[in-house]
Amino acid sequence: MKEFLATMSKEDSLTYELSRLYKQWGYKEYRMAKFEEYSFYSDNRDFLSSSSILAFNNSDGRLMALKPDITLSIVKNAKLTDALTKLYYNESVFRMTESSNDFKEIKQTGVEVLGKVDNYLAAEVLSLAAKSLAAIDGSFILSVSHMAFIPSLLAEMKIGENAKREIITCIKGKNSHDLKTICDKCGVDEKQTELLVKLAKVNGKLVQTLPELSALASNDEMKKACAELEFIADSLNKSDIADKLYLDLSVLNNTEYYNGIIFQGYVEKAPKAVLSGGRYDKLANKIRDNTQAIGFAVYLDNLNLYYRKEREFDSDILIVADSKNSNVSLLSLVESFIEKGFSVRVEHTVPEGYKAKTVYTFENGALREVASC
Repeated sequence: MKEFLATMSKEDSLTYELSRLYKQWGYKEYRMAKFEEYSFYSDNRDFLSSSSILAFNNSDGRLMALKPDITLSIVKNAKLTDALTKLYYNESVFRMTESSNDFKEIKQTGVEVLGKVDNYLAAEVLSLAAKSLAAIDGSFILSVSHMAFIPSLLAEMKIGENAKREIITCIKGKNSHDLKTICDKCGVDEKQTELLVKLAKVNGKLVQTLPELSALASNDEMKKACAELEFIADSLNKSDIADKLYLDLSVLNNTEYYNGIIFQGYVEKAPKAVLSGGRYDKLANKIRDNTQAIGFAVYLDNLNLYYRKEREFDSDILIVADSKNSNVSLLSLVESFIEKGFSVRVEHTVPEGYKAKTVYTFENGALREVASC
């Protein structure tokens, strides 16, 4: 199996490995249509990472859109029962890129869970997110945050929405100086400003940083969130991913859609997050009443660029057979090699730049080994 995966691109081998991982944890594959009505995505445009939507007129006159997001489609269309709906997917979304201002197909894999989200389930999803990152690169970090801290504190402040957005920008950029300036300008209470600055600076390994966070919890919502994070830390404490979990409250998502745990994953060779997820009850309830949800997506589109596979050989065996001297026994010979686990290519001449461990010529019904290429 390892030899088989080694012949695949990083994107393809990861799709296979992660699908296998999610199935082992009881998740069912979900397949969806490529199109949804444009109005569905337009009504939830604020949730999308790009406001641009690729649309077209269907044969019946309806305005349709190529999927810009998978989570929205799953929440809308997945069948719900009293049991948890635990799904994984391998799909493409179509979004406008920042660099080229053009639409691009982006391949994703991930998991979504709809139903009662408890502390165990949050720990399970975080564990799967970490294992997904480990499948990409053993050198990874999973940054965990919680919407009960900075967003809840901002909600208590009597300031405008523009000021809140400016503060969030400062927090994401770890800019304490401008953060204080904005708070002073808006007349924010000095104690609230001090607490906000301290929360924004919380950063370190999850287990080691939790005592600091607990000491800063100033309301019941924050204290409940600390208990949830402690449950997760204790659940994963003995696993091989425990040292990869970091607490970073500067990780923030849209407060209109997300609540609870949120997280982002990074690997050594990629400059941006390759995984993003969290709990999104607010979004789920907007589409379907009384629905809780949590999940994450792994972005596969650029991994082939960052994790280029340099193969020593294109195949184990290359057989050069002159078409003028074709023989019915050649196919049986090829099948016998393949049954033994070798990869084989048959050609009329050696392809330019092709590398094989062993090269044979096929003449008069027999193989003759020649110099490798």
